[in-house]
Amino acid sequence: MEAIEPARVQRALQAFVGAPVYLHLETTHGAYTRGGFGAFARNVQVQLEDAALRGAGPFRAGLRVAGGWVYAEGLTHWQEEPGRLILEGHDDEGRLTVVLELSRSPFPLATPGDAVPAGEGGVEPASPTAPEGVPAGRTVPAGRSAPEAPSARDGGATIAAGPPAEPVPAPVPAPWDRHLVVVLAHPDDESFGAAGTMALAVRQRIPVTMVSVTAGQMGRRVGQPPLATREGLGPLRIGELRQAMAAVGVGDVRVLGVWDKTVEFQDRSRLAARIRGILEETGATTVITFHPKLGGHPDHNATGAATVEAVMGIPPAQRPRLLCVRGPVRDADPGLPLVTVPVEAVRPQKEAAFRAHRSQTYGWEERMEQDPEMARRFARLFTEETFWVYWPGPAGRKGGEPASAQGDS
Repeated sequence: MEAIEPARVQRALQAFVGAPVYLHLETTHGAYTRGGFGAFARNVQVQLEDAALRGAGPFRAGLRVAGGWVYAEGLTHWQEEPGRLILEGHDDEGRLTVVLELSRSPFPLATPGDAVPAGEGGVEPASPTAPEGVPAGRTVPAGRSAPEAPSARDGGATIAAGPPAEPVPAPVPAPWDRHLVVVLAHPDDESFGAAGTMALAVRQRIPVTMVSVTAGQMGRRVGQPPLATREGLGPLRIGELRQAMAAVGVGDVRVLGVWDKTVEFQDRSRLAARIRGILEETGATTVITFHPKLGGHPDHNATGAATVEAVMGIPPAQRPRLLCVRGPVRDADPGLPLVTVPVEAVRPQKEAAFRAHRSQTYGWEERMEQDPEMARRFARLFTEETFWVYWPGPAGRKGGEPASAQGDS
């Protein structure tokens, strides 16, 4: 994006006058933080009668439409694309505060996982180092030997003849079995809560699948200077997710394409059915997600609720173990057992995964220098990961489901 040049932006605005246009209008100030707020309207069709840019920077835009007005202030940057004009306001830390977009055609309502090719940015997603006798890109579950017929529980891996593959010992008993599936809401969620565990699973040659429900395209952070517009943020973050997973050795990355900030408004059963399909396809034996009430973010909770529904819909004999990331509500106690995974042994991989999300993590080292409490939390982030054991739940609970989840709507 470029800093706004008033004369050029005024001409670009005038090009839309006299025609029906689609609007995206958004304001955000950390809607999921204490005291935060935000709103957006997307694909509102209006007849544009006049448009003007005012001010000396930050700028104000006024659009006269049939029957009313559209107004935005605090605008600092702009970008012109074929049939589309994007105006944004960024604060001193590079975070979005306001977005006004005009388009001659509807804006997309999904960012599918194939929006960015694997290896975006010159980094190819890495597979775990294949043991001798196993084709590149395939993995052998811990404790298995080649040759062996593929099975659903192994994700259908084709294993060639060769000497036995010895698993790499884990430093602690692993909270997984034969296929780990991680289902979270946004790119970068995994690098905070589960990347170390994923890296340890890869060390043991356990297949790992990463599922992100959204592309995180409505995040406030876009890099400083901006790495993407609001419209380009989703594809950028998918590319960052692929790079992060390459850092821990995971090549199976899937993005479901649900629009960011709308997960709680989706049909939960339909989303659960999509997730269950992935669990059954991969033969998941352990699933990591968010707790359906303690994820610390509406999208996190909704993702957790849909994943819980998906897992609990599988017959008990085939049901995978279900772990929930212990989220930011550190004093929360849902009455579930805890498992803590030391990840110091794979700290370089986890740090590399974290840094791969450059649009979201820029400046974090400087912020830690200024905030000792943040530095303390981050030190723990790179040394251990903690999960609530949701299934199988404590003995005596109906169906093994924890009491905290019974009666969830």
